Amino acid sequence: MIKDKIFKITISTDYDQWWRYNVALLCGCFDKDGKRVGFVTKESHIATVGDNLESRPEGVECPSEISLTSPQCDNIILYIYIVPHTLPRDRDVSEAQPFEVSAIIDYGDQVLKSEIFNINQWSGASIELKLQGVR
Repeated sequence: MIKDKIFKITISTDYDQWWRYNVALLCGCFDKDGKRVGFVTKESHIATVGDNLESRPEGVECPSEISLTSPQCDNIILYIYIVPHTLPRDRDVSEAQPFEVSAIIDYGDQVLKSEIFNINQWSGASIELKLQGVR
């Protein structure tokens, strides 16, 4: 039995152009019977979609790691949205290689899931994860 039934979600990357993306984490939290017991969100908003900034904005924090912690629950449905507000300068889509984003989900003191996602520089990503805690 897990003593502390809390999910901790950490999204991170070492991609040097990460500042071109807004990130939102949305997490529905459920008990063992499927009843929602909470809903938590975390966002990193750098610029408005379509701003097409020339460079990384000065004075704006662009964290390479974003974390979210759930209330006590048994299951979660997690949505990760990575949305470009500034497109790559190189207009040749074939030259813009995907970059990696790591997702680590802990449940109590155990790593429940660790996964690397390849993110398209042009479209970003919408990721859904349904996870059940360890019983």
